[in-house]
Amino acid sequence: MKTSIFRSITGRLLILLLLLSMIFSTSVFAAVDSNSNEASNDPTIDTQATGDIGVQYRGHVQNKGDVPLPVGNFVTGPNELGSRSEGLRLEGLRIELTGAVPSGAGISYEVHVQNKGWMGTVQNGDFAGTTGAGLRIEAIKINLTGLDGYEVYYRGHVQNKGNIPDVDNTWGWVKNGAELGTTGESLRLESIEIKIVKTETYTALGDSIAYGMSATPGSGYVNLFYNDLKGISGNEDLTLVNLGVPGYASSQLLNQLQNDPATIAALSKAKVITVSVGGNNILAPVIASLAVAFQLDPASPTFAADLAAALTQPGAQDIITAALPTIQTNVTASVTQFGTDWPQIVATIKTLSPQADIVVTTLYDPISSQDPLFAVFDPAIQTINTVIKTPGAGYKVADVYTAFATYQGSEPLVNFNWYIGNLDPHPTTAGHELIYQCHLNAGFID
Repeated sequence: MKTSIFRSITGRLLILLLLLSMIFSTSVFAAVDSNSNEASNDPTIDTQATGDIGVQYRGHVQNKGDVPLPVGNFVTGPNELGSRSEGLRLEGLRIELTGAVPSGAGISYEVHVQNKGWMGTVQNGDFAGTTGAGLRIEAIKINLTGLDGYEVYYRGHVQNKGNIPDVDNTWGWVKNGAELGTTGESLRLESIEIKIVKTETYTALGDSIAYGMSATPGSGYVNLFYNDLKGISGNEDLTLVNLGVPGYASSQLLNQLQNDPATIAALSKAKVITVSVGGNNILAPVIASLAVAFQLDPASPTFAADLAAALTQPGAQDIITAALPTIQTNVTASVTQFGTDWPQIVATIKTLSPQADIVVTTLYDPISSQDPLFAVFDPAIQTINTVIKTPGAGYKVADVYTAFATYQGSEPLVNFNWYIGNLDPHPTTAGHELIYQCHLNAGFID
């Protein structure tokens, strides 16, 4: 009986590895190779701008003189400077930043003036425009300097055109050096509103599941969660940065966090971070062990095809049977490596983004509990989940494992099915929907 069960497991493992090798081996080894990348020379993050930064401005308006009154006062952004119903030209203005402005940061601006054209860039409260000359400002460009993590938005009212810019029939904004107003049309800029927007991101980290593999485009759990976040007051300008990489295991994610400048920059602006990683800590050592067992070169560009061919050759099942102890040992070592990497991953994320809310998914098991292979893979999955669910770790847990294990719906959560030959273990669109619901259930969104 034991021999029969063992052969059943080995036979199914052969089929599983055959298809998994074709689906995943390229991305797994591409991710492993990323460990050899040299670290960036300077992954330092500028964290000086720790408080909210705002803007204030004052100006000179036709027939009114210096505004607002009393002279020397400022309008606080994004309130209006000038007028929209009196037909009066804006002739000059001063703009400066407020709040915890870091050393070396500032705001620069340039105006286009009647008969003079663009008058050159000034900054940090210097006067731009004219007084006493009866000349209109026709256009303006505004930029931030030395201030990562923030953007400047502005809009205005122009003679004969009304509120500009028009975005989908509503009064929108231009930003970061874009021209507001007109040139060559002899039209006055009558008013302006300016605001400073902190650049905040929802940054998704992890593997192919975070990447959204096997979901309908736009329906991965990351996209669904982002849509909810955008609907929360204060998140209107939140941007999505999905840094999920198919094939990444815990060590690749840690390397990415420590050495990739784009990842470091995104996390420095992150308001929300989600993490999905660990599945490849189980898959990658299986594929690597098979490469050794079948004497294949995992760095070869044809490795996936070579492994698939090897698994169909006579005697392949005997080779796998002989390799099973090594596979188990290597999987155990990789799962143990996850336990070593995970505290460093969490600590690095918190160092790079100390104010962000973090949500981490547990691993689900794509194999039915009635399947003999369940006993092979589930213990490794549970070991990783135990590490993820460490109490007091400082993040919320989206318990995907339990949600998938207790699911009673009719739509399949994964396409993994022995009997129709589909062994893709990634979540379906319905699976991604459930992962998204797990994020909501984690208590992040009321």
